[in-house]
Amino acid sequence: DRQAVVLQLTDPQIIDASQCRTPDRLGSSQKEIWGADKKDALCYDYLREIITETKPDLILLTGDIVYGEFDDNGSVFLEFVAFMESFGIPWAPVFGNHDNESAMGVDWQCEQFINAEHCLFVQRELHGNGNYTVGIEQGGKLTRVFVMMDSNGCGNASAASLENKYLRRDSGLTTKQINWYKGVINEIVAISPDTKLSVAFHIQPDVLGDVFAKYGTDGSTPVYIDYAENRQEGDFGYIGYVHETFWDANKRASKSFKELGVDSIFLGHEHANSASIVYEGIRVQYGMKSSCYDQVNYVDANGNITFAWVSNDTPLVGGTVMKLDAEGNIVDPYIYYCKNAGAEIDWASIFANKAQ
Repeated sequence: DRQAVVLQLTDPQIIDASQCRTPDRLGSSQKEIWGADKKDALCYDYLREIITETKPDLILLTGDIVYGEFDDNGSVFLEFVAFMESFGIPWAPVFGNHDNESAMGVDWQCEQFINAEHCLFVQRELHGNGNYTVGIEQGGKLTRVFVMMDSNGCGNASAASLENKYLRRDSGLTTKQINWYKGVINEIVAISPDTKLSVAFHIQPDVLGDVFAKYGTDGSTPVYIDYAENRQEGDFGYIGYVHETFWDANKRASKSFKELGVDSIFLGHEHANSASIVYEGIRVQYGMKSSCYDQVNYVDANGNITFAWVSNDTPLVGGTVMKLDAEGNIVDPYIYYCKNAGAEIDWASIFANKAQ
């Protein structure tokens, strides 16, 4: 008797500086800021607030859960899984381009997901690690299915992660993965033609360049969509980083999503972008950066946003929330900004005082 709530978290990318495998990889200040004792302040306190306040029925995690290079003993990964399990809420993760750098290897990481009671992750014999589907049933109907995929791209993958032959250093979905999701979606539609369809993975396809162009930018000129003069209904968030083409330059995958009836694509990877834009009938959404690890958007007292490793200004950290109506349609999506991380900023006054 209520709408389902889906929460997208992305790029917590937890760093344990005490596990720095290369002595000069981090500076002295970074080793202090990202020390093993900082995880609550930089990540878990934020995640706890987001989950507690938004009360999701399903949590999607679109990659870079840990910075694997700084988790060679797997302790950070284990701690994260235990943290997510503590809420008793179904959660569906995919890998990003940094997770599988850990010396523990991707098979071990997959095992931790699979053995977690509330984690919906599935590893199958296919390119990438973690290609699976999550369905939501409302009122006895399968109203929406999320197709969760590994967009590969771990160029610094550990030797242990390369052993199973599924991991691909190049970014993007392979032909085998594309054929897999085409088959899965066609099966779903044949059984339940009214089911809504979403896909989720970490690294953005080339079509994001076209999506950004809707607001007259390639990302090099920032656009806060909520306050853009040409904002269109349903669009929100911030474009703060130039679009980079990592894969799908021929738009093969993007075209197939449209042909299959996919109405939403959920991404991570680009921490400076939190934009959610409807383009040619498909919502294309960068999740909101969900921790203060690695690079993060910071805003000063005048509303100027900078993308930085470390800053004394206010970080912009949170999660992206979507509600589903009785038919599985996405309604009233929004960004939840954490307290002391963007929630208290009076954006309306700031933009009212700007010359443009």
